[in-house]
Amino acid sequence: MADIAMPTATITGSADQKLAPGSAVAIAVLVASTFTVILNEMLMAVALPRVMTDLNVTASTAQWLTTGYMLTMAVVIPTTGFLTESLRMRTVYTLALSLFVLGTVVAVAAPDFSVLLIGRIIQAIGTAIVTPLAFTAVTALVPQSRTGRMLALLTISTSIAPSIGPVVAGAILSVGSWRWLFITILPIAAIALIVGNMMIRVPSTPRLAKLDILSVALSAAGFASLVYGLASLGEGGGHAVVSPWTALGIGAILIAVFVARQLHLQKTDRAQLDMRPFLSRTFSASALLAVLFMTAAFGTSTLLPVVLQTSYGLNTLQAGLFMAPGGITIAIVSTIVGRYYDRIGPRPLMITGAMIDAAALWFLSTLGLGTPIWLLLTTYVAIIVGQAFMWTPVYAASLGALDKHLLPHGSAIINTIQQLAGAAGIAIMFSVSAIASASYLAGGEASGAALAHGAQQAFFVGSLFVGAALVVALFVPRKVASGGTPVAMH
Repeated sequence: MADIAMPTATITGSADQKLAPGSAVAIAVLVASTFTVILNEMLMAVALPRVMTDLNVTASTAQWLTTGYMLTMAVVIPTTGFLTESLRMRTVYTLALSLFVLGTVVAVAAPDFSVLLIGRIIQAIGTAIVTPLAFTAVTALVPQSRTGRMLALLTISTSIAPSIGPVVAGAILSVGSWRWLFITILPIAAIALIVGNMMIRVPSTPRLAKLDILSVALSAAGFASLVYGLASLGEGGGHAVVSPWTALGIGAILIAVFVARQLHLQKTDRAQLDMRPFLSRTFSASALLAVLFMTAAFGTSTLLPVVLQTSYGLNTLQAGLFMAPGGITIAIVSTIVGRYYDRIGPRPLMITGAMIDAAALWFLSTLGLGTPIWLLLTTYVAIIVGQAFMWTPVYAASLGALDKHLLPHGSAIINTIQQLAGAAGIAIMFSVSAIASASYLAGGEASGAALAHGAQQAFFVGSLFVGAALVVALFVPRKVASGGTPVAMH
């Protein structure tokens, strides 16, 4: 397969190094908005015990504040390509941030759990729209020669937020109730909405497109079933209304039908989620690499704090502080990677990252109880370094290979992959850990030690996923063909 790119106007000389007037502010707003919505996504997990007490709900009920968020994201993200094509990006941004602010207000004032869940779902709709929109907009705003550096900023925002989320939540909860998590986010989101509405001018030409209701229904039911099945599998399936395997089977069938319909509709340019990005070898290889390394990344980042608290005796705040250096590492390494991406392309960076990540995960799988915390932390930081070498190249290479018409669809695909990989990673890591831990418990080990041993097996499986990503990285072209040069804003 070859990279596909529509002919577009090009700018030669030093001009292609410069951002158009106002682009810097627009990019800053998009980065800040993405950071805010992703941070909000991660805050709730730490607050679940407090919510359970205050609203008198069980753990299986409370977990829907996180599972429901993931389900909503998976349902809405596939529609963002249609939205971005049909409306100006500023309009889509305003819609997304308005929904996020509305959901935050509902959550702050929620008198009971059901209203709080509604608020979270509204927030998730806004998050699902703004995240892929940000990657699409930044790719459209910058010249090809600066794509790596600019997308590195977005990568930093989406990667730091999960790392510092537990720390921020722990600090807020130490002085206030769970409502203060939303009260703190609200003014930041409101400012981003106002400034973004005034400043974001992204080059785009909306076209009249009809929403295919059948496609919406298929994607909503299919992706929701997949995420629900994966999330339920990761929780052991004990509280699932429907069997995880049943949900996964139904989801796979519905997504297959959805893809078939998109292939049919794209012949007349009416697809809700265009599949033509996969005709690009760069996009396809980057997407597969994303599936593999993100599965390991999300699984590790979710399982490790549990092990630290259950097996190593750290409290919530201490576990959050343990994870915090990962955010700093992502910021530093992604900045460097973004600069080198613009010089050497994605493949060397992806290969380097996969080698570091796989080796560090394997080493983590050899560490058991009694390992000094500093050695665990050093190994975790090495894992993050490897991941940082892959995050930016995945987005920059996959989106940089597409023409402007396919950018929204490519962004929606990659962000949908991220949600599915996150759910899959959590399910796989926790399932492997639980199965292995059960055998150690049966052998007479204490629960903390059994979990630590089970986690070792899960981290080893994670290293295998990243090892497979290393193989895929070998097939990514060294250089990415430009999908076009940004035009003047309007």
